[in-house]
Amino acid sequence: MELSKTILDYHFFFKAFSAYISTNFLALGISSDQKDEIVGLFTAWLLVFDDYTNPNFHNNISIGDINVLYITDHAITEGVKTQIKSNPSIELSGVDYVNLGIARPKKPRSNVPAKDFAPTITLVSNTHLTTKIFAMDPNRIGKKGKPKDVESIGYKTAYTGADAVPPVAEDYRRQEPEGSTVFEILSVGDKEGKRLWVICYYLSPTHEAGPDSRPFSIVIV
Repeated sequence: MELSKTILDYHFFFKAFSAYISTNFLALGISSDQKDEIVGLFTAWLLVFDDYTNPNFHNNISIGDINVLYITDHAITEGVKTQIKSNPSIELSGVDYVNLGIARPKKPRSNVPAKDFAPTITLVSNTHLTTKIFAMDPNRIGKKGKPKDVESIGYKTAYTGADAVPPVAEDYRRQEPEGSTVFEILSVGDKEGKRLWVICYYLSPTHEAGPDSRPFSIVIV
């Protein structure tokens, strides 16, 4: 039974996040209704996660279900994190940062130019609705580290039919940047049999974007 690292990491974040919100919602500027919604989302997540991690129920259906829920819940929890950290009346403590999964603000830096080259994309694995890729530094073949002065890997995705022509630029959708050069892209059930296209680029610490990589593609299984 192969479990997604993305799903497992999110589960433990969501568990701590919902518990902390439940106890500290007033101090975090969260309404009672919003708190109840977050707790309810985690309760619903647990039901699907239990099937996903149970060897007797881990199958294409439970994988598809958890991927759909992850995409939905991740967007909601990221929105709540943005709401909290952008509230000028709240001063977050160290404990707040840890339990809410919010990165501590970094000391501002002057403009850091983007790299003038792009990552090279290679496939690590392609299992049911879970594609793992390696955005590799082309100057350090096989090394997992990012180049100097690269904060994260930006990427965008598109889907087409398995044998369709490649998508045009407008078809790609930007995704949340990844801190690691090896990461998973989760797809939902209706993408099975479709071709996933991925373009990666480097982001500097001041969020300057480098050039796009050549598109990488794989048929979702």
